[in-house]
Amino acid sequence: MTPRGILIPIGGAEDKKGNKDILNRVLDETGRKYPIVEVITSATDLPEDVGDGYTEAFKDLGLDDVGTIHIDEREEAGDKEFIRRIERCDCVFFSGGNQLKLSSVLGGTALLKVIKDRYMDDRNFVIAGTSAGAAAMSATMIVSGSSRDALVKGELQLTTGLNFIDCVFIDTHFTERGRFGRLMQTIATNPTVLGLGLGEDTGAIIHDGRELEIIGSGLVVIVDGCCIKYTDLTDVRAGEPITIEGLMMHVLSSGKRFDLGERKLIR
Repeated sequence: MTPRGILIPIGGAEDKKGNKDILNRVLDETGRKYPIVEVITSATDLPEDVGDGYTEAFKDLGLDDVGTIHIDEREEAGDKEFIRRIERCDCVFFSGGNQLKLSSVLGGTALLKVIKDRYMDDRNFVIAGTSAGAAAMSATMIVSGSSRDALVKGELQLTTGLNFIDCVFIDTHFTERGRFGRLMQTIATNPTVLGLGLGEDTGAIIHDGRELEIIGSGLVVIVDGCCIKYTDLTDVRAGEPITIEGLMMHVLSSGKRFDLGERKLIR
């Protein structure tokens, strides 16, 4: 089923003090002059600081109705007041932090179901997320794996994400932290899925679950495994480096569009 809402993963470190281009674009996508935003800070250990930072940034952009939802325990995700706020807002924004914390606290809860239902049914509903909040958006997410050892078998850990989109793996702080290797290995495990590596202060606006537009000041790297001819991923032992032949990469800058279904640039 094709989602009607808009998904905006961000690579982290988006500008919150200067021109705030990405945050401004997030608001524009709601189609409303004064949208209602709820910031979910469950991924971070500093919810007050993070929440205050986004509240101030959005208020600088002219919004008065900005809320913060911090859920530490799964039972809190059934709170009727939190659900009511999600039902009335125009945008949910997931902060950075730890994506495993985000998925373990919200996965399978009533709150997440309401967010997903609105994303599937409401054309003007926006789900945005930065850093861990973006990495958790995919059906399967990267939990850990160092940049240095990313192409060594056993160094990469994957688990179930929030499942807003199932045709990509998402990695963040991508070019700044040199995470090419871990996205390559991720794609080698499932070549039918594209890898989406988002640089800092860079995001992707995804319409209809497949048409992607790049925003922000950095780069997005798309890793495509459809042409992989050979990999020894299943043959080598844990701790040994892996071989991949035929991996394809695309590099996109702001304003460029990409069709995730057709796996090609929209010219």
